Amino acid sequence: MKSNSKSVKRFGIALAVSAILFAACAQSGSIKLNTDAVNSSTAAKKTANGKNVAMYDTKRPKTEDYSKVNENQAKYVFLFIGDGMGVTPVTAAENYLGITKTNKGEVYPDRMNFTEMPVIGLKTQYDCHSFIPDSASTATAFGTGIKTQTDTLGLSGDFSKSADSIAEKAKRAGKSVGILSSVTLNHATPAAFYANEESRDSYYDIGLQMAKTNFDYFAGGSLKDRTGENGDQKDLYKVLKENGYTIADTKKKAKKIDADSKKVYLVAEDLQDDGAMTYKIDQKKGDQDLNDMVKKGIEVMEDDPEGFFMMAESGKIDWAEHANDAATTLNEVIGFQDSIQTAIRFYKEHPDDTLIIVTADHATGGFTIGNESTGYETYLEQLTHQKGSQVEFDKIVTAALEKNPNLTFEEFAPKIQDFFGLKLKADAPSETITNAQEEDYLKQQAKDRLLCSKEEYNSLKKAFEDSKKESDQQDTNYGGYIPISITATRILNKKSGLAWTTTDHSGDKVPVYAMGSGAYMFDGEFDDTDVAVRIGEAMGFNGKPAGPKDEMEKKSKKPTGVGQKPPKAKE
Repeated sequence: MKSNSKSVKRFGIALAVSAILFAACAQSGSIKLNTDAVNSSTAAKKTANGKNVAMYDTKRPKTEDYSKVNENQAKYVFLFIGDGMGVTPVTAAENYLGITKTNKGEVYPDRMNFTEMPVIGLKTQYDCHSFIPDSASTATAFGTGIKTQTDTLGLSGDFSKSADSIAEKAKRAGKSVGILSSVTLNHATPAAFYANEESRDSYYDIGLQMAKTNFDYFAGGSLKDRTGENGDQKDLYKVLKENGYTIADTKKKAKKIDADSKKVYLVAEDLQDDGAMTYKIDQKKGDQDLNDMVKKGIEVMEDDPEGFFMMAESGKIDWAEHANDAATTLNEVIGFQDSIQTAIRFYKEHPDDTLIIVTADHATGGFTIGNESTGYETYLEQLTHQKGSQVEFDKIVTAALEKNPNLTFEEFAPKIQDFFGLKLKADAPSETITNAQEEDYLKQQAKDRLLCSKEEYNSLKKAFEDSKKESDQQDTNYGGYIPISITATRILNKKSGLAWTTTDHSGDKVPVYAMGSGAYMFDGEFDDTDVAVRIGEAMGFNGKPAGPKDEMEKKSKKPTGVGQKPPKAKE
């Protein structure tokens, strides 16, 4: 049921417009401005050092399109989570898309469809344990409204109580519920919407809880530890089937899923690392992607008279950032738009009662645009030389070393050059230079940006030799990744003007983008727990719906659970 009638809404808009016009008239009556002189390029030339003057464009839009925001109760809610998608990967993706495709050669970024949403907020990222949280604690926060410990799912910070997710509330309210992810469905972010576990690594137990949810639609990757950590327990697919779920794990089976299907788990036919969906950069024509899963979810759930709640996670943005693989990261962000566009098209069909939110759980990698070696320049077009994800290059490395454990770097080097476009010469010039030599060095670098320096060549050579070692004997600087693979992506990223500080998470605040019913609540800065509270408000779960000026933040308030500590381990 809508919280405001159309007539009241029209009256409110008319009143607001009248107030603006009255204020403008009052202001114009008391202040006399010479706007002709203000906007005269001829007059401006007098202080322009002898040059003609370029005046700014007064016809540029001055407000967001707030016609895409309303105060109605949200019947349909899409919550899109770009795991690890802080400000930097979004900015870099827009810059990359602009310089390589839509505005070739021109320093002008493209825009992601979600960055053009009318409401943009900023949410804080911390949990009961750390200012640098993980996906389990952050997803618990924005999925349930409760702070918890790092690595914990759906529990209070002292582990004494289970948290109740917005998805579980939606199901009890009578809505259909869909949980989608490009990674495994018992991974941290999707699991936070239905599981209650002290450890996010309890994959089998999480899978058992997934089977008991009675949610209408799961889709995306497979399940980790399907038969338990030791492979000796009942297959989780069988458990799901026993609980009434249809498993559609081929494209042929997926086509049979429709509006009449009940309790569906749609698994992508083409899986990659650890049961996740294939990276966008590695996908072939016809491969299923997250957008296919979103489309099918709408088909399954849209006929529910009470509407639906759908959480869709692009989980491999984070995985690519952990691996310090910029080309793969940016392709994941760009591909994420497709599934969001499907939701936007749905919104256009149901503009009065649809809410779309796009955000991240946390930032990853300490990802930055700009590094010392390229000065104030980026060369993002260099990333187009990379042929696939680091995961696919790992396969090349592994196969080569299995075939010949004594393979030399010089023998393997052509594969690096072919996959990443890097040029390797043992006698390449050094990048260790003085300030006086810097200008000449940059000029030499400009002649061939893909030519590796002497130091880069040697670091690749060392990394290749380290790749022959057992993983526990490798340097921690590689972050647990195959040394030659992560070293190659880091070097290509560096030459593109990008950089990383870690293979772990970073503590940046992350943006929240919103449009539709109740979207106004996602403006400003707020805690990640407030996402769940405000989604609940938009759907009418919190009692009498609050208007834009009711219950507004006058002073920040500690979220539920801050400061809680888990019980001490027994001796």
